[in-house]
Amino acid sequence: MALRTNFKFFGEASTKPFGGRKLPSKSPQRNISKGPTKATHRPGKSLAATLPKKPLSLAIGGSVNTDEKPLITGLLANSKNSTPKNADQRSSKSAKHRRFLSLADRPLSHNTLRKPEPEKTNRRKFSLEARPEVPVVVKYSHYTQTGFIPGNSTKVNQDSFFAHVNFANYSDLYFFGVCDGHGFYGGEVSGYVKQRLPALLSQHPNIYTNPRKALNSEILRCNAELSQINLDVNFSGTTLVCVLIKGSTLYCANVGDSRALIARQINDSSNNTSTGRHWMSIALSRDHKPDDKTESARIIQCNGRVESYQDENGNPVGPARVWLKNQDLPGLAMSRSMGDAVASSVGVIAEPEILEFQLTSEDKFIIIGSDGIFEFLSNEEVVKIFVPYWKNKDIEGGCECLWREANTRWKTEEEVIDDITNVCVFLDVPGK
Repeated sequence: MALRTNFKFFGEASTKPFGGRKLPSKSPQRNISKGPTKATHRPGKSLAATLPKKPLSLAIGGSVNTDEKPLITGLLANSKNSTPKNADQRSSKSAKHRRFLSLADRPLSHNTLRKPEPEKTNRRKFSLEARPEVPVVVKYSHYTQTGFIPGNSTKVNQDSFFAHVNFANYSDLYFFGVCDGHGFYGGEVSGYVKQRLPALLSQHPNIYTNPRKALNSEILRCNAELSQINLDVNFSGTTLVCVLIKGSTLYCANVGDSRALIARQINDSSNNTSTGRHWMSIALSRDHKPDDKTESARIIQCNGRVESYQDENGNPVGPARVWLKNQDLPGLAMSRSMGDAVASSVGVIAEPEILEFQLTSEDKFIIIGSDGIFEFLSNEEVVKIFVPYWKNKDIEGGCECLWREANTRWKTEEEVIDDITNVCVFLDVPGK
């Protein structure tokens, strides 16, 4: 290591003993009794100038020659900044006041011999979670329209929907859903679920590692909150069907009679390629209706009854409904829902049915809709209507076409038209 030539090292003893030399005072008033009363401001010689010019063989980080120790000891003893001789006083000194014999001992920022401190950072350098390189959702859209009731021009749309990409800050996580409100405050209930459920789910600690557990837990939690807010849910509630996509794995959670399905393009068996003419619909949910065998058994066990409306002759009219055992209410046409406090007392539950599904490259789009879509359209018909729009990459046109077709069927069959809402998702799943 090259050192500056004007710096004098400790060397051999000079011809004049060092101990006989007095260090010059840096203060003009130090020896005021022996000197003039007026300061001369005469520059004094530096300590380095008094040292021998021959360098000492003291390497940085090395040891001191035994012959040179007395000289160094004497020099340090005569320095006004020397360490106190008293051992007790020395031990009471802080470590930062300790003198060092070499540069290597000094805790300086420019000391290259010092070990670097570990980097202090909160940056996430790696992840243990496997992530797909290509997102499977390429496009999504929706369409919703208020229904019609004769004599009720002020009818409001009680359906709600949500669509979230990069859900919970995961680039390969998507969350879509539809809520179909019913009852006097059905719109408020579905709107609350639309806002609250994604917020709860995104904060669940197992949202990525165990989506099934997270969905079940937060749907039930959201339903419990409905009874605690300033909203009358005795005879009001909502359905919920939602799809959570994690990479190429899909989770569908359903409460009620809204639906979700996947459209799959079928390859020809001869050459395993597709002509685009063969399609199939794959149901991701089942309708929770009171006349279902397992659903009906639960309601009856909870002291409820399942019956349809009856005409004057006692004939059943319309779908099966849930009633209290001895009262003609609430008349709910589904066996699971969120809210509906009275119906929940006789076995109508908010526990979701969750289906796990592995997406393939043949799965082209997902459709989620309220029962306004599926009241008069089968799953197969919905896929058939939408396929031409998928081929033209016109997702907005396909969503609107589904509404037009469902609206036409309602007008043909009934005077009342239900609220109609759908969400469509285009997929591009990488092949294996």
